Amino acid sequence: MKSSSVAVKIFFTVVLVLVFLAPVSLFAQGYYVAFKPGVYMPRSGDLDGFDNGFNGEFALGARLTPNIALEGGFGFFYTGGEKTVGNSVSQTHYDLSVWDLTLTLKGILPYKEWEFFGLAGGGIYSVSAPYNFNGYHHYPYPYYYNDYDYIWGGYLGGGVHYNISKQFFVGVEAKYLWTENASFSGIDSFKLDGVISNAVIGFKF
Repeated sequence: MKSSSVAVKIFFTVVLVLVFLAPVSLFAQGYYVAFKPGVYMPRSGDLDGFDNGFNGEFALGARLTPNIALEGGFGFFYTGGEKTVGNSVSQTHYDLSVWDLTLTLKGILPYKEWEFFGLAGGGIYSVSAPYNFNGYHHYPYPYYYNDYDYIWGGYLGGGVHYNISKQFFVGVEAKYLWTENASFSGIDSFKLDGVISNAVIGFKF
């Protein structure tokens, strides 16, 4: 069941990318690349007590008009923490590694060297979850397992860029992420909702 669900999600992601490539190639007034190092801060109740983790993204963007840009992104973020399973004496330690492929639409308000923008987008998130199950009194040895899931996610946010020159820009951005449940071997499932805050270093061409 999981493999068929994964195939469907990947198929629709590829279709969406192809659909958006057509207007980009026809109407783009310029392109840019950006590297976005930052932090992922889990806010889902399912991840209560999980750590803030590193977030990193690489983006390829196309400026369709002075006020609209379309951006494709590839990123990674991490978090880890413990969840109680079944009863109070059983806990599972998760280390969640998430790779994502996203599309983002940006509305831009230029002002001199500054560009203020809002953004909305989404994509597919590949969640890897190595975990350590500790049973304490009932299980004398820890149990290690590695599972994965592919889920949909969407986000809203905003930020600002400052153009250092005609080619280089820097900035900051933040967005709130919502996802569907990621499920792991029937032991647990949870959403990855949270805040992602990044610095931005970019180059126009």
